[in-house]
Amino acid sequence: MFASRKSLFRFVCYLMAIVTPLAPSATLVAQTPAAAEQTQYILPYSAAIVSARPRQLLTSETAQAFPIEVLQAASLKELGFDPLKVERIVFSMIPPLAGPPSYAILVELTERIDLSKLSPKLTRHTIPAERDGESYLQSQNPQEPSLIWVGEKTLLLAPEHSLNQLLSSSSSRRDAFAKQLAECENDDLALLVNLTGLRPLIQIGLAQARQEIPPEYHEFLEFPNLLKQARFRASLSGSGPIELSVAAEDEDSAERVEELIELLLNVYRDQARTQAEQMLASEDPVDQAMGRYINRITPTWSEQLVPAREGERFTIFEISSDGSSQSQLTMVAISGVLVALLLPAVQAAREAARRTTSMNNMKQILLAMHNYHDSHGGFPAAANVDESGKPLLSWRVHILPYVEQQALYNQFHLDEPWDSEHNRQLIPLMPALYVDPSSPQYATEDGHTHYLAVKGDGLAFDGSAKGRSFANFRDGLSNSILVVQCTDTAAVPWTKPQDFEPKKQTPLTGLANGFHPGGFLAGFADGHVQFISNEVDPTVFWHMLTIAGGEVVPFD
Repeated sequence: MFASRKSLFRFVCYLMAIVTPLAPSATLVAQTPAAAEQTQYILPYSAAIVSARPRQLLTSETAQAFPIEVLQAASLKELGFDPLKVERIVFSMIPPLAGPPSYAILVELTERIDLSKLSPKLTRHTIPAERDGESYLQSQNPQEPSLIWVGEKTLLLAPEHSLNQLLSSSSSRRDAFAKQLAECENDDLALLVNLTGLRPLIQIGLAQARQEIPPEYHEFLEFPNLLKQARFRASLSGSGPIELSVAAEDEDSAERVEELIELLLNVYRDQARTQAEQMLASEDPVDQAMGRYINRITPTWSEQLVPAREGERFTIFEISSDGSSQSQLTMVAISGVLVALLLPAVQAAREAARRTTSMNNMKQILLAMHNYHDSHGGFPAAANVDESGKPLLSWRVHILPYVEQQALYNQFHLDEPWDSEHNRQLIPLMPALYVDPSSPQYATEDGHTHYLAVKGDGLAFDGSAKGRSFANFRDGLSNSILVVQCTDTAAVPWTKPQDFEPKKQTPLTGLANGFHPGGFLAGFADGHVQFISNEVDPTVFWHMLTIAGGEVVPFD
């Protein structure tokens, strides 16, 4: 929409300079311009309209608890005007489907201000000019606004092309969407979204969403095509309700919206129940408590947040200013929904962090193997062996000096097996990088590792007493898997010379459907780590495991 960061910054300055002073209020303005005058400077066919009353908000009794003086001083210093002089601001915008952005900002003031005293941040892209015999500040950038007085105390900010449109002789005719602003005349804050006007952009998003979401949820993609408008109103002063509503295109669309809402609530109830069951099964008492909370609160919000329908309009929620028990219950229900919605996001964030830690663990292991290769001319063998060829200690022990664990390495009796009386005592001292943090079963002190070498004929580790060198990887280091992250059922004591020995027909056994949703991690011989989908073709995965098979591995 904007060609440069500077342009975006200056535009945000205009908008935020006037919209930012929003705080709770308790009084209404005594006199407001007529609705027709307000809509005259709203862009026809706008996609969104925002209306706010800064002075009304900042002069309220409840706002006195806020540092109004600091806000005034900061605004005067940085922007050159007093926010208490702004009665109302109306912002309208047309989506930039082609060409420069179209937007307009109408500012109604208590008194006329001197534009020459505004901060250069707001005016440095303009020059003094005249229009219809009146002085104004003309923008020299097609993306940034000119400033012109359209009334004694009303200032209009808009790019030149939008200004020409608004001040033309045909500008008096306004579409029905702009007229909706009259219903929000005294609201502290109002946001109107014209979904019909945004439909071209919405369709692009729907086409992408249809490819990414499961087919069973495709019918919910009908919502944007059934709705024509969304509206948020807030009278924080207590003079009116806080409301979020949407309007359907017609009666038939409203009927279909009602059906989809019920289906959506059923889906969410099922998901909430599943989430609660998983948390109740956890050993963490906090997770268990959250599971009980979800079970307790779900019926309440399910009943309270079924949108009320009146004709084609659905009220998602409405909180009245009377402080009634119904309003309080609605607030509680909304809070419960927000917590329930936030919980999966928190869980997902935790899993993402754990998966990142697991990837870092594997990268450290791969780096240690490369450093071992530099020192010894090859990767470590799967295990060192005794005189009879019996495996003794895993490669995980032999790379300890390369993961800053020299002291632990020195404690091992390298000529004894992993489960000798002495070596067995070192199992609980396993370095943290050998355990996957997402594992619900094992912790570091358990001594079980999830990072196994790929072992077998034609694979990275063949069980011989000497490890392979780079030259052995004829399929290419970046195409050959060296280490994999396994499930809890396949985890082994970290010092034990046991690794992942896949079968060609079922190479995903012990890896897929583990504790990382969607897949597992694999470390390649060149040192990079990749997340492998559970749905990967077994034959393709087998080709990734072999090191000299000559197969072609697809990039995706």
